[in-house]
Amino acid sequence: MWPLIQSPIPRPHASATAINLLAAFFLVCCANGSFWKAFIAKLGVADPGDAAFLVITGVSLFMVFNILFSVFSFSPVYKPLLSVLFCTAAIVSYFMGSYGIVINHQMIVNLLETDMHEASEQLTWPLFGHFFLLGVLPSTLLLLSRVTYRPWCHELLVRSGVIVCSVVLLGVMVLVDFKEFVLFGRQHIDLRMYINPTYPIYSLIKTMRNRGQAHRSESPRVVAVDAQRPVKTPRTALVLVIGEAARAEEFSLNGYSQPTNPQLIRRDVISFTEVQSCGTDTAESLPCMFSHLGRAQYSRNKARQYENILDILQRTGVEVIWRDNNSGSKGVADRVRCEDLAGEKDPALCSSGGCFDEILLRDLGERLSSNTGEMLIVLHQKGSHGPSYYKRSPKNFKQFLPECTQDDVQDCDRQNIINAYDNTIVYTDYVLAKLIDLLAAQSYATAMLYISDHGQSLGENGVYLHGLPYAIAPRQQTHVPMIFWASTSYMREKAIDGGLLKKHQTDRISHDYLFHSLLGLFSVTTDVYRPELDLFQLARRVEN
Repeated sequence: MWPLIQSPIPRPHASATAINLLAAFFLVCCANGSFWKAFIAKLGVADPGDAAFLVITGVSLFMVFNILFSVFSFSPVYKPLLSVLFCTAAIVSYFMGSYGIVINHQMIVNLLETDMHEASEQLTWPLFGHFFLLGVLPSTLLLLSRVTYRPWCHELLVRSGVIVCSVVLLGVMVLVDFKEFVLFGRQHIDLRMYINPTYPIYSLIKTMRNRGQAHRSESPRVVAVDAQRPVKTPRTALVLVIGEAARAEEFSLNGYSQPTNPQLIRRDVISFTEVQSCGTDTAESLPCMFSHLGRAQYSRNKARQYENILDILQRTGVEVIWRDNNSGSKGVADRVRCEDLAGEKDPALCSSGGCFDEILLRDLGERLSSNTGEMLIVLHQKGSHGPSYYKRSPKNFKQFLPECTQDDVQDCDRQNIINAYDNTIVYTDYVLAKLIDLLAAQSYATAMLYISDHGQSLGENGVYLHGLPYAIAPRQQTHVPMIFWASTSYMREKAIDGGLLKKHQTDRISHDYLFHSLLGLFSVTTDVYRPELDLFQLARRVEN
């Protein structure tokens, strides 16, 4: 009996070739639901030819995975590598399937620069369940299995044969419908971003390489070296509020049916209704907004090489202060005075989950009163950051009920999601109105400009949150609100005709206007300045 007790538990065993085929089949069929959904939506399966192309694509993807696995299926890296792939694919498939996003370079940058409070909101029980079924379970089965290998020379020969056969079969699949592959592939090149886990891994490698290059970069190049301001300037203050994930169509100032702007509608504000963002996430949009490059020429790596508008204004004598209640300035405020208020301990405005945006107004009156020259204060809001919209507005601002009160918003009734999101806009409306009243109480010329960094999807066509590549992003992620208020003395000092400015509130403008509009508002002369991109130049009074 003793030998029976000591005998090992039987372990399943298989060759690496068989495991590779099973792993490839598993990833194609179980971890690429978002790819197939996007593929079918673009293809349509109205006739047998379309269905055949669908099968050919599936077999081709299966062969690609099999080739990749065959190259790396040598002990001791085989099991750990495949387990990492399973776990990565599980996490990626959950977020892509749940929120309708893609995990590309832009999204990874955004995730890496998200603070811990925001990241923790993504950790939900459905995520853990999905991760267990598609990541932990297959990885455990793999680790418990015994991989059988042939003698080294024989194994190498078999593995080479498998790779060659897979390449040949892949070539045959492509050639069977070569014209369809080429034309469809060129027309829908964005589909590659849905392939899990190869595209997310490629994007991660690209991101790490770019970040490494950024850390080795030198001091930023001077922009507008000829920039000058008048020697004598009036005492003024402009507060620039950067909203977070606010979409223009949810503002009643822009015609939305829900009364989301009960405070601002009673102030003399101008709401610009056709404003396009530079990107679809904070990590992309925020540096772009303050850069001279404009969206057409912008990249994060390129922008890091240059000063931004805050540097120029500070260099020409403007006092610049950045106050943050979000996840940082993404490098924009690296060289100006920066105050991080997101971690404050104010019992009335803050909790373990962060602070409400009113924290940005704390002590702001004293700062404004002590100003003796020209001042720019940037307030970076938490705004309408998802998915936990219900956490962004205090209890007394829950105007629309019932609201979604869970982090996995995709499982909520869509109207409840909208209600929770609209409550964040109501709260933003209150914060902006309170700021305007604070500015109006000053004894000198003051103004406020509010603009969101990007928009947000609330379940339209199964898409949630933000961060889709700009080329395929829905309008809800790129159409952002912009609101301007100024005291009578500010309008007079800056020679702005309010009536004329209102006539341009439906013009199509973009984040590209911010850089040049700030130059104009602070009377900075430079060859870099482009008056056609200065929103307020359109309403300048001509002095006699």
